[in-house]
Amino acid sequence: MRILCMRLPQLPIEVEIQRKPQLARKPLVLLRPCNQRVLIASKSLSDIGIIPGESRRSVEQRYPNAFFLTATEALYQKKHTQIKNILGRFCTDIESNSLGEFFISITMLSRIFKSEDDLSVKVIQQIVSETQLPVTVAIAGNKFTAYCASLQADPTCTIPAGKEADFLASLPLTHLINPPSELLRRLNIFGIRTLGEFAQLPHGSVVRQFGPELAHFHDMACGNDNRILKPFTYPPTIILSKTLPDPLSDIKPTQNILQKLTKQLSQRLEQSGYHANTLTLSTTDENEHSQHISTTLKPPTSTHMRLQHTSSNLLNQLKSTSPIVEIELKAYPLHEWHKNTRQIKLFEQHKSVYNKHHLQRTVHSLKQRFGEHAIQFADTLDPPKPKNLQVHCNPIGTPNKLQIRKKTYIVKYIHQHWRVQSHWWDKSIKRDYYQVNISDGRMITLFCDHKQTWFLDRAIH
Repeated sequence: MRILCMRLPQLPIEVEIQRKPQLARKPLVLLRPCNQRVLIASKSLSDIGIIPGESRRSVEQRYPNAFFLTATEALYQKKHTQIKNILGRFCTDIESNSLGEFFISITMLSRIFKSEDDLSVKVIQQIVSETQLPVTVAIAGNKFTAYCASLQADPTCTIPAGKEADFLASLPLTHLINPPSELLRRLNIFGIRTLGEFAQLPHGSVVRQFGPELAHFHDMACGNDNRILKPFTYPPTIILSKTLPDPLSDIKPTQNILQKLTKQLSQRLEQSGYHANTLTLSTTDENEHSQHISTTLKPPTSTHMRLQHTSSNLLNQLKSTSPIVEIELKAYPLHEWHKNTRQIKLFEQHKSVYNKHHLQRTVHSLKQRFGEHAIQFADTLDPPKPKNLQVHCNPIGTPNKLQIRKKTYIVKYIHQHWRVQSHWWDKSIKRDYYQVNISDGRMITLFCDHKQTWFLDRAIH
């Protein structure tokens, strides 16, 4: 199999420079409008440790000369999709797990193009002519080698079949995909700093030293990567917007339009098989003044009713003095929970009985590998005790208003109600539980006992 990797890791930065060429030499930081945290920083700042998710204040303290700009995520996603569509002319099976990074299989394309170098040049020409973005393209026998080659490409790089290990030998260990810090630390202690030095270790020794769950990193260093291509493009965000034909100052018609957007958003999420964990609402008034407000969805959801209640609460919190001309709703979908995760094997599979000696040996091994704080004993951890609440109920006895930290919240929606009864033969315990959505967008769980005393169930949160 031959894999082509096309990368533009600084896609948002390059798009902003394309819009304003004077930004090219500035230490640029793009901030998400909803929370003023870093979406991406220019390479010079990334190299000194400025990472996505960092607060603006933190960046200012570490690098006072940073130039901040509000990110236009809809535009970046549009460019990402445009590049994907161009690659789709060469191959329909495209894998993309991050903005500006794509993998395609070119095994069948070898019959069409004179050489792999010719194919790389054609891909570059197509993308640059239509987007004017400086992408790099690399071709190799597997995904890992193609990815590493794309980091070295200028703007193309082709690794001949069978030469993967030779190419990787001089590269640093940090080129490995999400390597555990403990793996890098221990290899550094042994004086091993390059993929070639790592590859020279006997595979059996690596398995004994680091365990079979980390052996695939050694395979990669040797130029072997058995990961198959997964034809899937993951959207960084789902963004829906509506430009209003006439400016609206009344909240009712605005709510109706927002309801239609949330229905479309729910359908998009369900079709893609993901749940949203963050929802952002943006409005623009007739004076071109924009407002942004965001909330975390707990638990994550794709249901229309939850999204509608949450977006409605966000709209009520915005204070607009001028009529609204545009509404935008943005969701950050979740990756699959198992993506890039591995379970450490605690015991040998053939053992059917695990006695105290085996457990002690396993705990000792984990502490040696990951440090003393890697293990916490469960008997020292207790769930938080329920917190007493003031709750007002409607005539039928269900909660409609509550007070948390001296602040009053309206119960917008009751998702679930269930009753728990136990110890009926002794001191009977009877509780009515309610999972509710309150006016700030949060979902919480309440319960009342037989004395009609209300509590917040913090063990669930």
